[in-house]
Amino acid sequence: MEIKNKSTTLDRIPFFAAALCAGFSIYFAIVTDRQWILNGVDQIKVYFTMPSYPDHQEASEVQGAKELGPILIAKENLDTTQDELIDDSFNREFILNDLDGRISDTFSIHDDLKDRVAFWFDVYTKYDSNKRIIHIAKMPWVVFKVVDVTPIIEAPKPSRRWMRNEKAEKFVMYELSFIKKALKTISRKKRFTQLNPYEELVFNQLKKLPGKIQRNAKMALSELRVQTGQRDHFHGGLVLSSRYLGKMEEIFSKNGLPTELTRLPLVESSFNMQATSKVGAAGIWQFVESTGKEFLKISDEIDERRSPIKSSEAAALLLKENHLILHRSWPLAVTAWNHGPTGLRVAMKKTRSRELTKIVNEYRSKMFDFASSNFYAEFLAALYAEQYSDILFGKVDKEAPLQFLSYKTSRTMRTDLLFKATGLTEDEFLLYNPELETALKRKIKLPRGFLFHVPIEAKSNLGNRVAKEILPNSSKKSS
Repeated sequence: MEIKNKSTTLDRIPFFAAALCAGFSIYFAIVTDRQWILNGVDQIKVYFTMPSYPDHQEASEVQGAKELGPILIAKENLDTTQDELIDDSFNREFILNDLDGRISDTFSIHDDLKDRVAFWFDVYTKYDSNKRIIHIAKMPWVVFKVVDVTPIIEAPKPSRRWMRNEKAEKFVMYELSFIKKALKTISRKKRFTQLNPYEELVFNQLKKLPGKIQRNAKMALSELRVQTGQRDHFHGGLVLSSRYLGKMEEIFSKNGLPTELTRLPLVESSFNMQATSKVGAAGIWQFVESTGKEFLKISDEIDERRSPIKSSEAAALLLKENHLILHRSWPLAVTAWNHGPTGLRVAMKKTRSRELTKIVNEYRSKMFDFASSNFYAEFLAALYAEQYSDILFGKVDKEAPLQFLSYKTSRTMRTDLLFKATGLTEDEFLLYNPELETALKRKIKLPRGFLFHVPIEAKSNLGNRVAKEILPNSSKKSS
């Protein structure tokens, strides 16, 4: 029997030598705290190892640490302060103070909200979705660490993206566990000496807050939260928004509303028509079904929440209603978009105030949680980021604005027959009428007077027997 590729002791010498060198390198890295890796390669700043741990804490102390395995991790400076987290490529204060005068005084940022808005501004403009921001939920601007999982996500292995995502999340949880342990230690200390790197990290942030550091550490421990960066998603929203913003601004102006409000979908969905939340909110405005049905046709076959134009008409009406109910206060009306006007009235009663800043700082309930208390700040951050996108994002290759005509069906007719009458491709038809995707597949009958849209070039294909054009000053309410 012939045996191929049989190795000898001499053949294995190079392998033994390589293994010995690798073992010595690992030992030397541990002994010298791995600083030799950084010398001469400061631009790279990476470790092919587990993340660095606080003094006297091993990786095995963290549940599941062995599952992470060796990964490429970007080195984080454990002494990072809040000021150092600010990108030098633009002046955040210049933009948030609107020194270029691009935003109306209606949406100037109140002094008590500036820190909160600044946090969300960084989320939208500085940190992409591979960055995880570990911070205090009650005071989001108190950031302990920004964890970069890019090396894990972009690694060739594991080959499946979901596995790399899972590994990245585990790494973030490990970092979070170190912050938690440091906060526990700080909360029990009487003297803040001989701190390990993570303890020093949290101590440097907590000492900036009023009150005792130990008490603030306990508060932070109960309020610790991880926020994913949104810069890449926000940029995608800027690209898509240009399709609809012109028409949306027309709708809001017609209703006597500030056009700045049309930037709310940047917060809600990044202008993704197909966005659907865990609770069933849908479309760029994220209407829940119960609220949407007050203004829009929503059924198993037709969901007008998916139409940016129809849902914007509904959004204008709802925001106008909230504004009237809530003492003509836009901070309250915008917050009510997330929390509802009834909930805001309860908050106003509890705090005895109509000022959103006082409500945000003093009021908490099971429903008025992190999302509700930060919603107006998120809107302001998105508004300022969009208005100054040329500084923050450079030249954005935006989609061309949709130019279209509005029609109402002249009679009851099947969706597929209407589609054929327009002379459009299916993709073109659904681009202007995304609410009809299911109706088209099922060949659902549309009622007489149903509102739909087509590009200008399709006008010649539609006769009065099929549909009647709606002139600009005509009513556009759908059946």
